Amino acid sequence: MTGPEDSGPDGRDWIGISESTLAVEAAWRWVNVPECGGIVTFCGTVRDHSEGRKGVISLEYETYEEYVMPKLAAVASEARSRWPGIGRLVLLHRVGRLEVGEVAVVVAASTAHRAEAFSATQFCIDSIKHTVPIWKRETWDGGSDWSICEHEDRDPGMGAAPIASLSP
Repeated sequence: MTGPEDSGPDGRDWIGISESTLAVEAAWRWVNVPECGGIVTFCGTVRDHSEGRKGVISLEYETYEEYVMPKLAAVASEARSRWPGIGRLVLLHRVGRLEVGEVAVVVAASTAHRAEAFSATQFCIDSIKHTVPIWKRETWDGGSDWSICEHEDRDPGMGAAPIASLSP
């Protein structure tokens, strides 16, 4: 994973995938800029259950960086077009094996006001879950199974209208 200094065309987006623990505190500090009074940070963690299944022990994420990075950049671009006041934006996802309680995804956004920061952050996490091709293997007491975390390209936070900039 690159650092924030290497991300985005103008240095205002930090996007990446990493096999290492995600830098949640560094992400929060990085989005904190003087012109923005609202910062929302979302962390998705591995929980001990999933839909219809108890006893989840771990998740393992796999992806192809050459496919994921353009999709993450498209999510950031779409968020900036919807909320032009975003100061800085972080979209980070873990790959590899994660245990219960570990952070799998971080989204952080700073804006002048809280409402835009909340909206932009929710849009970004929903878009990542629905448009970025990441495979997940869930291991539970007695078994494991692979699935893709990608769903059809749609804007889950704003209805079923397609997100043109996120389509391949």
